[in-house]
Amino acid sequence: MILLAAWAGSAHAAEGDPDLPADAWAQDDVVVPEDDEEEAPPEEEEAPAEEEEAPPEEEAPIGDPLSEHRVTLDLLADRTIGTTSRPVEFNWRRNTAQLALTGSYLFELNNFNAMRGGGMLRVPTRGIMLEVGLSYAATWDSPSSRLIALTPYRQPGRPPRLELDFMVALPLAEGVVTTQLRVFPAVQMVFNAYGGVRYALYPAGFAGLTAGQVTSRIFVPALSEEEIDNLEASRLDAMQVDPARYSILVGIGNDLYFKGGIFIAPRFLLSVPLLSTANDSQLLLWADASVAIGVAW
Repeated sequence: MILLAAWAGSAHAAEGDPDLPADAWAQDDVVVPEDDEEEAPPEEEEAPAEEEEAPPEEEAPIGDPLSEHRVTLDLLADRTIGTTSRPVEFNWRRNTAQLALTGSYLFELNNFNAMRGGGMLRVPTRGIMLEVGLSYAATWDSPSSRLIALTPYRQPGRPPRLELDFMVALPLAEGVVTTQLRVFPAVQMVFNAYGGVRYALYPAGFAGLTAGQVTSRIFVPALSEEEIDNLEASRLDAMQVDPARYSILVGIGNDLYFKGGIFIAPRFLLSVPLLSTANDSQLLLWADASVAIGVAW
């Protein structure tokens, strides 16, 4: 009875009071602020995303005009090492001319001794070096050649003479180097390949010849019989005069430039027997070890 009365009273209250919801018992569990709390997390997730995009704007260089020109050391080395276009210590390409004193020793594959001494003019042009040199070549006996003179045998050789050199030096590599002795400053080293022609001039060979004969024979690759006969008095006892007038030389060498313009240029040249058929030379292979000391301006 008591339960029926309570049920009836609640039903009457629900019908009589329209403001009171029918499921008032269930509304006690509904909390409105929970809807607000569920919408909050998306707002909290968007905030960190905006903070993560900020650092790139802060890391961007501001006020550094050289930033776009900066390169790594490896890339810089690849661009410069091995090139010959930008001298560092001494710019020999901008020189007007160079003068040098030269000296060399000849290895002619015989028993005679021969040395050269003279001067050289060097002119840089278009990234290469042009050289014109004039030297006097002296020859003298050795103990072996004196013994050979006592026999009927003779060796090919060349008497004392003047020599004209026309050479071209092609730079292959260059850079600043330091010496083992610290008393010497750093120098600009240029590694060159050489090629050119050497002309042997025998003034004594023109004795008794007219000017026309000298002019006509001066460009002939080999000495004439008259010139060889005229050189009998100047040749060594064990020597057979080699008739070659022109020789083709190739080789390598270094130019060491000090900052003030003084340079030292050692080189090693080898005679190539390309003209042996034309000049009847018996000295097919011979070498020249030389050094030049001069100044550039």
